[in-house]
Order: sequence, then structure tokens, then C-alpha cells
Amino acid sequence: MARTVIYLLDEGFAEFVANTVFERLRSLLSEKEKIFIVLAGGKTPIPVYETLTKLSLPWERIYFFLSDERYVPLDSEQSNFKVISGALFGKVPIPKENIHFVDTSLPLERSAEKYEREIMNITDHFDVCILGMGLDGHVASIFDVELGKSERWVVTTPATGDPHVPRISLTFSALNSAEYIFFVIGGEEKKKRLTEVLLDRPIPASYVRGKWETVWFVSER
Repeated sequence: MARTVIYLLDEGFAEFVANTVFERLRSLLSEKEKIFIVLAGGKTPIPVYETLTKLSLPWERIYFFLSDERYVPLDSEQSNFKVISGALFGKVPIPKENIHFVDTSLPLERSAEKYEREIMNITDHFDVCILGMGLDGHVASIFDVELGKSERWVVTTPATGDPHVPRISLTFSALNSAEYIFFVIGGEEKKKRLTEVLLDRPIPASYVRGKWETVWFVSER
């Protein structure tokens, strides 16, 4: 049976999360030739990615995907790909072909369709998803529960949030294919929202669970 674990942390948040993720990746790599990882944008996970770059992993055996992307140019400061590249992809020797992102140079629907085809051509599951959660309980760029329940793995979402632009996002089906889900969140408001998730209230984050384990890392700061 899948389990849920919660860590409430004060000092050394990024280091603790990164080391926990590192140990899980190392364990998976001892069992599999290659593994498939989903990364979220947002402020809270970025120090975790930066800390991971200091740890030794066989990067050529890890394939990376983004949980969602804002429909902005990839060189925009608002692009999840650009931010994650600066924190992780550009700092360790990951082969370019192992990094999979949303091509926002295409029309919106085509960019989602292309990303979904790309994923499906590579894998039918993810091993680990590192995710955040919004103040309203959204996960990836799924703000609407019904949209998240789509049978597709990748959907477009209407302009919402900050910045107020359309987005491309993995759905619950895609995220829940993962063996392990790691939520990385911080702040009092998100802690309150986590209580709603644990009570199975109908908000997007309540619908995302790892097949083996869902871990919530909660910064007290």
C-alpha cells in the first residue's frame, strides 16, 4: 500500500530534501538502467536542484521532463525551462537528448501535442516527480480538477496565475504514473492547504499520489 510521509523542516531545508531525493535516485539506479524524473518550476524547488548539482550521480542515465511550462519564449525569465536550466541542467553533464521540455515556439495546442508524443515515445511512466503546490492547491499547471482528470497526459490550460499566460501541463494520469512523488512547499498558507489535501478535499494536489510513496517536504520558513 502506498504511504504518505511528511517532513516539517526549519534549518537546512534544501540540503535535507536534496539528500533524500539523491538517496532515492541512487536506489532506483541500482535497480534500473535508466530512470525518468519530472521537475517543477517555482521558487521553492530551485535551491534543491542547485544542491543536487553538488552530488555525484550518473546523469547520463537520468531523463528529465518538466511538470509544466508557461507559454512564453524559452529564453524568458518566466520560463520554467530557463530557470531549471540555470539551476541544474547547465551545471552538470546531462546529455542534451536526456532533457525534454515544451516547445513554446509552436502554437499552444501543437506544443502540448508534441510534448505528449515525445513523452510517450520514451516512457510509459515516471520514476520520481518533484512538485510544488500553489497557494490555491494547484499542482503543475492544473488549476481545475476536471481538466487534471483528462485521459491525456499533457493538456493546455487557460491564462491564469502569475504570470497571466496560458500553460502546458502534465495531468494527474501522467503524474500518478510515478513511483515516488516529492512535494516541496513552504509558508503558512501552503501548510494550511496541505491539511485540506490530507483530508481529501477536492483541490488539484489531493489527486496526485505516488504509486509507492508521496512525501511532503514542508519548510517552516
